[in-house]
Amino acid sequence: MTDLLDPVSPPPIDPRFRRRWAEARREEGRRRLRILLSVAGALAVVAGVMGLLHSPLMRVRRVTILGNVHTPRPELLAAAGLSEGGTLMIDAGSGADQRAIQALPWVGTAHFARHWPWALVITVHERAPAALVPASRGGIDVVDRTGRVLEVLAPGERRPVLAVLQGARGAPAGQRVSPAGPSTDLAALLAAAASTPPALAGDGLTLGAGPNGQLVAYYGPDKVVVLLGNPPQIAYKLAVLGELAKRVQLSGYSQVDLRVPGRPALSPVPGTSNN
Repeated sequence: MTDLLDPVSPPPIDPRFRRRWAEARREEGRRRLRILLSVAGALAVVAGVMGLLHSPLMRVRRVTILGNVHTPRPELLAAAGLSEGGTLMIDAGSGADQRAIQALPWVGTAHFARHWPWALVITVHERAPAALVPASRGGIDVVDRTGRVLEVLAPGERRPVLAVLQGARGAPAGQRVSPAGPSTDLAALLAAAASTPPALAGDGLTLGAGPNGQLVAYYGPDKVVVLLGNPPQIAYKLAVLGELAKRVQLSGYSQVDLRVPGRPALSPVPGTSNN
């Protein structure tokens, strides 16, 4: 009878299983080595690329600026902190650079495009002037349809052909004009200015705020009063005024009522007859 407490010897391992196990361990070691070598190679490539991008070889050598009619090139470069030969390509055209250029008075939008290895293209879309606003000391603010001051003209300086706004306070270039009073609808005045036909602006049209939020204009050297009424249909009303100015000598009238643009009413200057 066999003693139950005697140790039992383990069965012998087949040499084929031992060889397969050893081969599997060696293959796993080789796979881990390949992974480590791949990672190390990728890190070396990344380090090399980053080192190259931050080397003097990758500095901006040529900057092309498109669309800057009113904004000088040096002003654009200075705003974005760019210098040819002194700025790394990888650092040029960041979000901060874009915002800095768009803060310039005339600039609406700015787009950067890198052309590796050394060229940078900046495309600028400038704002369109819409009106003139009398400023302090006899100057004139040139503003866009949002009221942003594009430039401040000195007294006597040549002005663009635009409608003049009354009821707005001037501001420095790059900032926005403000209403002169609490009842002034500055947005409506700016929209009316942007809708003014060039011929009317050339005849010295001035736009202002009347009572109850209504708009009024003053036309020509005699400042003929033009009642425009509420802001809706302002473009149509100004187009009707432009047609009247072509057909009628408006200087013989003291007032033109366009509150109902389909039925304009003209009031002659007292003591004159108009046919």
